[in-house]
Amino acid sequence: MEYLLVNFPEERGVLIDKVVQGRTGEILEAEKGTHIISLKAPPKNFHPKKKKIILATTSPLRPREVTFEKI
Repeated sequence: MEYLLVNFPEERGVLIDKVVQGRTGEILEAEKGTHIISLKAPPKNFHPKKKKIILATTSPLRPREVTFEKI
């Protein structure tokens, strides 16, 4: 299992491969490999709309961080 932390100024649902897996600001778990990360909308007030990442060699104390900006 790998670990992910998604940052955004507001609490929002986090989509991993188009499925809500948790909330921004929480440590999330996902399988090792390539994933598409996005935020649940509406509103679609964030940039970029999605990010393609590779999860590997993470831990709960050192998750892969992904940041979305509010627009």
